[in-house]
Amino acid sequence: MPNQVKVWDGSSWVNQTSKVWDGKTWATKPPLYWDGAEWMPSAPAPREFPSFVASTKGAYSKKDTAELALPAGTRTNDFVVSVCAQQSGEPRVPRLIEPPGVVPAVFTFPSGLRLHVAAWPWDPSRGAKTRWDVTGSPNTVLMNLTYRYGNIHSPGSPVSGITEHHGVNKVPLMPAQQFTALYIALAASDALTGFAWPQGFNPRSQHLGAFGQEQVSLLAADTPGGTGSPGELALDATVKDAAVFLVTIPGQGDGHPTWILGDSTNSTLNTTTYAG
Repeated sequence: MPNQVKVWDGSSWVNQTSKVWDGKTWATKPPLYWDGAEWMPSAPAPREFPSFVASTKGAYSKKDTAELALPAGTRTNDFVVSVCAQQSGEPRVPRLIEPPGVVPAVFTFPSGLRLHVAAWPWDPSRGAKTRWDVTGSPNTVLMNLTYRYGNIHSPGSPVSGITEHHGVNKVPLMPAQQFTALYIALAASDALTGFAWPQGFNPRSQHLGAFGQEQVSLLAADTPGGTGSPGELALDATVKDAAVFLVTIPGQGDGHPTWILGDSTNSTLNTTTYAG
């Protein structure tokens, strides 16, 4: 056994307590890990409704691979949601190259347009960017969104549902499960210039552009999850095809009831909820 360093405490010699520099002072209880921004003694406690932090996006033409940096300030245990919309290309699976080991959900339109969505809890070993294989796609759009205070121990896939729609100008949104519900929509049409999320939604990212002859809209917005239908995504033109992904950012309830404004099922005043 190596010699233990001892110090005089005023009355006797005692074992010296190891200390580490925490960025501000010498601490006797060392932090457990570096979260990408500071030393943390423990993971942040999950909240019922994880919070949106930031997003990045990019558009690419005639690339075999497309990569996009994560938002600045991404920290350990943040949930990353990465979205890839490609005009066409070889049907390779999985498309997500970095980080490895994450398998995205995918929806393919009749035209060959594809929408991929992947989600995972981040740590520094995952890297500071995403990289997608988009071989054969003339045009590609990527989005990365980050959420904080999620429950990283929640089982199951964050992708909770996928719906498809054809020949519509209002896209019905499936009921959220719980926690924070992120809706990602991709619509393709001959002409599309505007949209409106239902009341209570928080728009987080959008890309409006052209994939060849088609006008495409890649949209992302979130809302607190409830069991009632949150409404419809309104478009100002009839779209040929549209798909919606529902991604549940898992949180952890505190045991108290929550009134979600607009949830017609569980928040009807004087029926299931009472104002105090």
